[in-house]
Amino acid sequence: MVELTKVEKQMLEKYRLCLEEKAPHLMIKGTELLIEDRLIRLFNEELQKKLNTEKYQVIGSMLVKRFAFLAALVLYGMSVFNKGIDSSIGNLSLYTEEDDPIWLPSFYFASLEVTTPISNREEWREKVIEALFKDNIALMIATISKVSRIAKVILWENVAIYIYWMYESTLEDTSLSEESKKMIQEDFSYVVFEAPPHLFGVKAKNPLTQFFHEKQNNVRKRSTCCLFYLTSKNDDRCNTCPIECLRQK
Repeated sequence: MVELTKVEKQMLEKYRLCLEEKAPHLMIKGTELLIEDRLIRLFNEELQKKLNTEKYQVIGSMLVKRFAFLAALVLYGMSVFNKGIDSSIGNLSLYTEEDDPIWLPSFYFASLEVTTPISNREEWREKVIEALFKDNIALMIATISKVSRIAKVILWENVAIYIYWMYESTLEDTSLSEESKKMIQEDFSYVVFEAPPHLFGVKAKNPLTQFFHEKQNNVRKRSTCCLFYLTSKNDDRCNTCPIECLRQK
């Protein structure tokens, strides 16, 4: 049995890895979020107040932005540690602190036994990616899109931005060897540009590719608006927001 080391677990905590199972009222099983009634109850009883909005479209988008950090966690483990966490929806729970004012969940895995590439790394990588996207994130996006009536393209970009950020920031880590960076760059290119759509649970095309374009002034503008400004009392917008606006004075 292969597991994450103590150091690896500590490093993944910055991507919101939760290492202890908490009280039931603080944990939501991933599979519960695929049940429309349970998702609506979460929207109404908790997220409306914490996200400062009653609009389901906005809540759905903000929920996926928080959930999307899972992709950064799992892909970091895959590319930096060469270890594959089972991120399928049935192995995952979300943990939130009772007094958390903005509902920022951590991720708890029932089993943290990991896989490693024994012979063919490319085949192993496909399995890790498929568990993350087809068996988890795509299911979440489909359910949240249906309940909140928000376009899936917005939700996929919510996921994509964290993947870009994780890989680009990791490639700037001076503590990593050039050999490690080469593999990380190869994984980055594969996940965003080369991985076939079926690994993401979609039919047409890789859903991460279309949002990647060159930065301007070190900022990559989004293609879609995540609706964050509708949660802000001051109409604040992300610095990557594609909508140019003048704040009313």
